[in-house]
Amino acid sequence: MSNQDMSRRRFLRNLGIAGGGALALPILNACGDSDDSGSSSASDTAPETTAAASTDTTAAAAAGAGGLIGLTLNGLNDYTRGVATGAYAALEGTDFELQVVQGNYDPGEELANIENFLAQGAVGIVIQPNTAESAGAGAQAAQEAGVPVGNCIWPGPSDADEFFTSVAQLDSVEGGRLIGNYLLEQGPGSGKVVVVQGVVGQGFSERIDEGLDEVLGGSDYEIVVREQGFFDRAAAVDVVQNALQAHPDTAVIVDYAAAMSNGICQYLETEGIENILHVTSDADEEMVSWFGTPYLAATRYYSSAQTGLIATQGVVAALTGGEPVFGTPIDQLIVTADNVESVVEENPYMFFDYKDLVQDI
Repeated sequence: MSNQDMSRRRFLRNLGIAGGGALALPILNACGDSDDSGSSSASDTAPETTAAASTDTTAAAAAGAGGLIGLTLNGLNDYTRGVATGAYAALEGTDFELQVVQGNYDPGEELANIENFLAQGAVGIVIQPNTAESAGAGAQAAQEAGVPVGNCIWPGPSDADEFFTSVAQLDSVEGGRLIGNYLLEQGPGSGKVVVVQGVVGQGFSERIDEGLDEVLGGSDYEIVVREQGFFDRAAAVDVVQNALQAHPDTAVIVDYAAAMSNGICQYLETEGIENILHVTSDADEEMVSWFGTPYLAATRYYSSAQTGLIATQGVVAALTGGEPVFGTPIDQLIVTADNVESVVEENPYMFFDYKDLVQDI
């Protein structure tokens, strides 16, 4: 039996299934914690980091390398489409061909996507992880096949780090701190808080939770609901609707993705609820349109396009004789109606030159 087959069997056994159904997975054991500084960029917990990448791929083009690079997204929404535009930008001017698929937020399907790319002879893999475990298992299979792997969201150190060539290093603990400090400085000062997570097991929501809890601990805010919205607007609305029925005096809603925020904003508008402070994370075109209304106050902003760009550039560097660094920090900051236009102009959430290429994934 090959090492790849053994890796898949270990993964499926941990998943508790034989064919790849969607179950919650534990994140891999962490090797360390995020930096506790007040920086708004990722911590330096990675073995090696570099400044945010540019879109210059001249070296790759000059090397004349080519072949299939596979990108697997954890699901499909405007955020993940933004990730894909970053990958397209990284390959501009090269002879590499990008193929993009999505995994329907199913860890078994994510692993199958990676295996399918390898079976097609892909020379590089880029993963926007569904769970840390499924992404790690796929990265291990790719590494054993001699294929470099980029990770579009690296939540923090884990046992799987040895299998990734490059990662977009997003300090989500710091992201949670940014949200918490915004609530302390600009929020109502006290009251009940409803938190809508993304997917537990990805390693993303848990770290935002960590930073948020750290800042709000000892404050007059009380988190009364914390549930998964699965990056789905309808699921997020269900969480909020049930939470408000149980806690009609809720003062703050915090959700962890624009894809969920959009549904929540629409629900608040439909119900005429204007007395709840709503804060989200990341951004897409619809989310930006809610600024200036009573239904969205702020976002912990970072560019999904930048994550796809960085992860793919690392793979290209490995394939063209370059020296990819392991971790590149992703910029993040609190954005409101006052600064959204300038921030998005400087660091867009989507590279719109490639928007048409990602509509039919």
